[in-house]
Amino acid sequence: MTKRPERRSELVRPAGAVLAVVAGLVGVLVGVSFVLAPGTAVPSGAAGGQDGTETAGAPPVALRIPAIGLAAEHLVDLGHVGGRREQPGTALGVGWFPDGPAPGGPGVAVLSAHSGFGYANGAFAHLDKLKAGALIVVRDETGRESRFTVRRTAVFPSNTPDSKLVAPEGTGPELRLITSDGLFDDAGLGNARVAAYAVPV
Repeated sequence: MTKRPERRSELVRPAGAVLAVVAGLVGVLVGVSFVLAPGTAVPSGAAGGQDGTETAGAPPVALRIPAIGLAAEHLVDLGHVGGRREQPGTALGVGWFPDGPAPGGPGVAVLSAHSGFGYANGAFAHLDKLKAGALIVVRDETGRESRFTVRRTAVFPSNTPDSKLVAPEGTGPELRLITSDGLFDDAGLGNARVAAYAVPV
């Protein structure tokens, strides 16, 4: 009978050792789980500005073409009315086709203006005078400027649809400046349409 306590103590000591080993294994596994756990994902917007916003597709608000003395500080969105593309409401107005990409984005970004409006010259009156290599600068609503260089200009009959003037010529970003179709331009209905083809600098 005097040996039973000793037997119990022999059982307690191994049990304590087993618990210590198990605790150690748990600690190791927990440590491994922390090491192998994936890091916190970085929000996709964090690659843009410090506020997490993307600026590549921001709408354009200003256009400069030094070669023809054009500086338009306000661009309007040109939607559709009665199945036809809207046109700027003033001689010097310049508009953007918002159903396409913003300048600098993938595809063909389109800016349109009148060559003539009533008896006044329009913003794009001298678009056909642009030479290859001429600089075009577009500023978006975030203040970011995109620069383009003119590749060529082309003249089309006055009844040529927009789709012909804005057809892509490559796979990269393009900027297309086109004169309006004359819908609101009584004095210029017979005028030819002009398109300027530009690519990012």
